[in-house]
Amino acid sequence: MKKIFCLTLTACFVLAACGSSDGDGESSDGLSSGEQAIADALTAELISDPEFFPFVDDATCISETSVGELGLDKLIELGFTETSVDIAAAEAPEELQDSFTNAVLDCIGTSGLADYIIEASAEDDDGAPLRMEDAQCLVDSLSREQWFEFVKTSFEEGDDEAFGAEFFTLILKECPQILANSLMEDTGLDREQAECVAESLSENLIDLFASSGLEDDLPPDALGDLIEAFVGCGVDLSQLE
Repeated sequence: MKKIFCLTLTACFVLAACGSSDGDGESSDGLSSGEQAIADALTAELISDPEFFPFVDDATCISETSVGELGLDKLIELGFTETSVDIAAAEAPEELQDSFTNAVLDCIGTSGLADYIIEASAEDDDGAPLRMEDAQCLVDSLSREQWFEFVKTSFEEGDDEAFGAEFFTLILKECPQILANSLMEDTGLDREQAECVAESLSENLIDLFASSGLEDDLPPDALGDLIEAFVGCGVDLSQLE
């Protein structure tokens, strides 16, 4: 299931690689002709591959607010023109990364990102799909700062899967019903048992689940913790699938 967070990071990376922005969720007014040309080019770039960039409806907001916030002089300084709106994400200055990340949160919103994670999980064969109530838990439980760090990671060079697992760990701790659903799917537990086990798992076990799943061979101490959680929740180990 952690793959879905890597997919979301990939979608964010497409944005990061094509430009940056900061805004209030509304398209900017009063752009100069030069700024509008760059904004139009950026919008066209963003929507050119809807399968790779799933936030097509927000492309205009992202591009126009970014251009309006940065201004033509800054855009030119960064190498943007009406025929070239590409910038290497990892080379973007810190202020540009922060501005872009805030724009994603303002234009797409945490609810939009959460909904995308839910949709992606339905297409992922690694665990039970997430539910709409899980999306609401993500919105209610994760702070803007936590979403900010998630989106900003799209600028960084490194292992997307490692960060996807780290973010998945955070989500499992904040929304344990997601883990309970996976336990029901993977082990055949009923809901009461699954919710009990999900709330009883040690932080180490949650980390292991997020990074590789409980189906992999566990270290002896982790296996002992898992058995203790199952037994403590009244699970008959002989009945596990």
